[in-house]
Amino acid sequence: MPVQFPRSPVVLLVIGCAVLVAAATVGAQPKESPAVTEVRGTLAAARKAIDAHKTAGGSPASADHPAIKWDAELWAFRQKYPDTDAAALASAEAVRLLVRAQLWDRVHARVASLDADDRAWERLAVPIYDEGIARKDLQYTIDTLSKTAAATTTASIKSAALLVIGRAHRRRGDSAAAIAALEAAKRASPGTLHAEEADGLLYEIKYLSAGLPAPAVSGKARNGGAVSLAALRGKPVVLVFWGST
Repeated sequence: MPVQFPRSPVVLLVIGCAVLVAAATVGAQPKESPAVTEVRGTLAAARKAIDAHKTAGGSPASADHPAIKWDAELWAFRQKYPDTDAAALASAEAVRLLVRAQLWDRVHARVASLDADDRAWERLAVPIYDEGIARKDLQYTIDTLSKTAAATTTASIKSAALLVIGRAHRRRGDSAAAIAALEAAKRASPGTLHAEEADGLLYEIKYLSAGLPAPAVSGKARNGGAVSLAALRGKPVVLVFWGST
């Protein structure tokens, strides 16, 4: 059934204002630099070549894997645009391509070559975590990022590294170590997106982990009645959370 909106002038005015605000927000987004656009173009070509290699039956970790060529292409941006967002993006995506190609020695060599204050580290923590999952060796992830977190003088890099260390500990089932790392991530750069994500993970660990009692949930049913999770204790319950903006 189509949704019917009332034609009140006030409602139309509110809708019109919301559209204008949304348009203004989109227009206020920072424009991507030509260097970053160039990196993204190279990355798109790399992904296309790697997909073709996979479709043709090429195996990962092979000596002729196209990720080797495109890693070099992306890494060259570090000399072309040193200490920029473009160089950081290219570095992290080069490592990500190597991870997906299972070229572990090349991954480790690239990671080891970076200074602890290199801007790429803010983006690198996740590919290193993905590598640990793929190899089933999260100790490498934890050790590498712990070393970076201890050595860096950049708060955002420290926070990014500690955030992923917390994820790794949680995946290994060590809640105490995960909580310690996530709390440290919050302290390293309070008020940032990393701190907010760490806060969300801490809530999940402390209150939403498997085996813990479900948090109190209550609300109003569509028929006007009250719904309380406590009132349904002992019965099978499926909770579906959704939202819109």
